[in-house]
Amino acid sequence: MENFIEDILNQLIEEANELKESASDDFEKGKLFGYYHTISNILSQSVAFGVFDKLSKNLQVYNPENLLE
Repeated sequence: MENFIEDILNQLIEEANELKESASDDFEKGKLFGYYHTISNILSQSVAFGVFDKLSKNLQVYNPENLLE
C-alpha cells in the first residue's frame, strides 16, 4: 500500500511541478491549486492511516504549499 501511495504522490508532484513552470493563465493556475489540494489531502490521510512514516524522506519533508508560490 505504501508503494502505491508513494508512486501516486511522486507522479502528482512531478506533474504539478511541470505545470507550475508553465502556468500562465487562470485555468492552469486553477489546475495547479487542484494538484496542491490533492497532494495535501493524500499526505494528511497518510498520517491519519499511519503510513506517513513509511513514505520516503523526500515525501515526508515535501511542502505542497510551495506549489502556490
